[in-house]
Amino acid sequence: MSATQYTTKHAVDELVNNDQRVPMLVIATHPDRTRIGERAALLDLYNQDNDYLSRVKPEFSKNGNVGRALLDEFISRSPIIFQREPAGRIRLKTHSTKTTVTIAGLDVQDEYFLQEKELDNGVVIGLNHRIVLLLKLLPLHDSAVDDNDILFGISSDIKAIRQRVGQLAEMTLPVMIRGAAGVGKKQAAYAIHQASKGQNKPFISVNLAAIHDAVAEAELLGSDRNGSRQLGYFEQANGGTIVLEDIEDASVNVHRLLYTILQRQSVVPVGADQAIPINCRIILTSHQDPAGIEENSILSMLIEKLSAYLLFIPPLSERREDIGLLFDYFVREQWQKLYSGRAHDVKIPGELMSQLLAFHWPGNVRQLRNVARQVAIDSREQAQLHLDPQLLSMLKPGTENGHGEEEPGVQRKPNSVSRAELLETLRDCRFELQATAKKLGISRASVYQLIQRFEGVRTAQDLSEDEIQQSYELNRSDTEKMMWDLQVSQIGLRRRLKSLGYDI
Repeated sequence: MSATQYTTKHAVDELVNNDQRVPMLVIATHPDRTRIGERAALLDLYNQDNDYLSRVKPEFSKNGNVGRALLDEFISRSPIIFQREPAGRIRLKTHSTKTTVTIAGLDVQDEYFLQEKELDNGVVIGLNHRIVLLLKLLPLHDSAVDDNDILFGISSDIKAIRQRVGQLAEMTLPVMIRGAAGVGKKQAAYAIHQASKGQNKPFISVNLAAIHDAVAEAELLGSDRNGSRQLGYFEQANGGTIVLEDIEDASVNVHRLLYTILQRQSVVPVGADQAIPINCRIILTSHQDPAGIEENSILSMLIEKLSAYLLFIPPLSERREDIGLLFDYFVREQWQKLYSGRAHDVKIPGELMSQLLAFHWPGNVRQLRNVARQVAIDSREQAQLHLDPQLLSMLKPGTENGHGEEEPGVQRKPNSVSRAELLETLRDCRFELQATAKKLGISRASVYQLIQRFEGVRTAQDLSEDEIQQSYELNRSDTEKMMWDLQVSQIGLRRRLKSLGYDI
């Protein structure tokens, strides 16, 4: 290895280790669909303020494979120039290329000026209406894609969630999964189940909002009437996993019943006398911010009891680099269901993918899957994917923030916050998430998202019992000292200590 190669490799390693974001091009659609999800870092743009894109440069890759250029005969060899300007702005120059370059939401121009805020969210670049790329500031790590992954995608957030699922595999503690409607909370729960020792046991998902108070006991506890034995949900999940979906949507009576079950760690079927121990992993899902839950309510106590570990699933609009892969996957999935035995060789037109990437997806992954189903139905006799014009007109680009109205005080995208800035702000705010969110100008949910994404950043729920015990003894039960020792919120730490039976 030459001195130049060594220096370059060292610089790249530094970027990877520091979670530094660099300008990255991600293939959202390509005539060769196997290339969707490949990435290319514009390192010359990052290091030297200039880089270019053409048929033969840069090289895109995924899954650790050798990189290759776009290599599409309809893309010019003449370069599209990227130039870095003051304040993080990028100038994209198309004067010298025959390739038609489009930016979603803008008229065709010889030059485009891209602000750093736009790069945080991702800029949609079309090339001759055939290839669509997403230009976004992303960490410099390899993109791993596996069609067999339950949690599918190349974003840093999905990578972090898959890692946490792996960590949970050997544990049996309750898990709380938070996220907006449609982000894939149930899929995350199933991924945890599949990674655990009980993967061959039942996976029971319960829509709590659909349980009426009149039948709640029979459905949750089971019943034994006139010699007829009906298993409740907890018994049905014996040895496996039970998912209590959207806990805040259940009635107060159901909350009380669940709290009693968890206090006793057993169920007594209606009409029976003998208690049956609970023998399943419990996973809770929620779409509500914990700040909106009344303190000391039965719901807050129930959530506290079941939140031994928190997993946060970010909205689709925060991980737009996953949209191309997900859409292609869903279309192929629906195609196989609708047209069994017929090969899927229908192309994704550039205009359709550009519109999908620019849309704000309030219904998240679930909504994208529904659109893919509609596309598969509309495209049966087409040479390329086709979407009904009326539905296409509904997929208008969202507001500037990418996903509708933000909560008050939100001024930034979480992607613009570095690991170093997050750590410094957490320490300044004594690791309190609400105060950290306010100081950074992001939402509380985004703070959870970043903590989950960055290695070495934790909440009190992430601490092992051994770590807590050692710190408790070392600091003689002083939670102020424990907070600085463990680098987590004192309030969260006290709550965790209380749940473990410590005297505080």
